[in-house]
Amino acid sequence: MNTTAILRASKHLKTNLEGGLILSDYTRQIITIINYNIIGALINLCGTVANILNIATFIRQGFADSMTVSLMGLALSDLGCLITLQWLNLCFNPLFRYAPGLPFESFELEYLTAGWPHVCFARVTGLITAYITMERCLCIAMPLKVKMLITPKRTSIVITAIFILVFCSAAPVFTVILADWKFYPERNKTLLGVVFAPNRAEVETVAFAFNNLYGYIAMISVTIFTIILVINLKSNSKWRQGTSTASSSESKNEATTRDKRVVKMVVTISTMFVVCFFPITAVVVGTMVEPGFGKGGRYRNIYHSICSLCYAMETVNAAANFPIYMKMSSRFRVAFNTLWCKPCGGDVDSGMKKSGE
Repeated sequence: MNTTAILRASKHLKTNLEGGLILSDYTRQIITIINYNIIGALINLCGTVANILNIATFIRQGFADSMTVSLMGLALSDLGCLITLQWLNLCFNPLFRYAPGLPFESFELEYLTAGWPHVCFARVTGLITAYITMERCLCIAMPLKVKMLITPKRTSIVITAIFILVFCSAAPVFTVILADWKFYPERNKTLLGVVFAPNRAEVETVAFAFNNLYGYIAMISVTIFTIILVINLKSNSKWRQGTSTASSSESKNEATTRDKRVVKMVVTISTMFVVCFFPITAVVVGTMVEPGFGKGGRYRNIYHSICSLCYAMETVNAAANFPIYMKMSSRFRVAFNTLWCKPCGGDVDSGMKKSGE
């Protein structure tokens, strides 16, 4: 009996390895449920609330400087990331998928209503993060010219253009992937799913190429600008210390401290972005190198498991900015306290002027 069980196990293992299923379907399902429906969902809920607070606080601050405009755009894109990811988490939940009376196939509809919208918001987040690091880098490198070069109005135009560019590049996908009623023999039901146009492969290939390009540009730009930012800040600080006089040393030291505080916040945001988005970037490269590493390939279970972890990390990135702002920006703290904790907030205008951020 034991020999028979061993032979069956060996045969099952051999079948899995021949089919590329190094990870079983059952194990994959457990991993994805944990990452999507427990870890991801909880962080997502906190992040959604945090970004709503961010948006309200930035509105309270006003948009007199370009950095606030940029951070507002980042908060909006992060909120879009979290909402689409939460819908994706729900669609991947087996309890939701097989709920009695549910009129659609969530595994399919997710691709159209959560997958592509999330990809777009994630690319917007990356490009805005790149713009923020570039903006702060210019503030350190060209402090006398940057105010004329980067204004709140121009920043608003850039942020709006990023949203339009990314979503327009993905818009053709929604002309070749449509929601329609289909019969599912394995469930003996007619449900709302997705149908594909004949030219779906060609259109998606172009859309994926553009979106992947945006991701690479964002990742490389954020890394380069962050390095330049740190180097310029150090050299600028040494120059200020060397040229300070007795009458102006105090004001210059305050300016240096303020610059360091803002740069530290931007570096933290950009580092968080690189760390959280690098895994999904590596996965995209992996799908191009190994054809079997994809949704329907030999290593599909490993692919889905890794993707669920990558999405959880993206959720962390979208949710982490609020505590960063609260810790590193006194201007944000003053505006937040005045908006939500008025008894302890004091006068926001005087507090902002005093903070100087």
